[in-house]
Amino acid sequence: NDYLDSRKVVLTNSDCNIILAAPKESTRDYFYKNTDADELIFVHKGTGKLRTMLGNLDFKYGDYLLVPRGIIYKMDFDTED
Repeated sequence: NDYLDSRKVVLTNSDCNIILAAPKESTRDYFYKNTDADELIFVHKGTGKLRTMLGNLDFKYGDYLLVPRGIIYKMDFDTED
């Protein structure tokens, strides 16, 4: 159900990991920071809000979210989709 726990690596090489996730719940209890790599998140379904220390950003189906390395963030989903 959790955004981070639902991640599964499907393709990987020395430069990039492609990870699929199907979270059902927002990360309400904590924020997350990836200190190893930038993250590019494609939203395949649903809507929500990306909350960062730089501000909040609404997202929807078809959006790409670029989270640079070291940015503290969490994702709030509007629905279970």
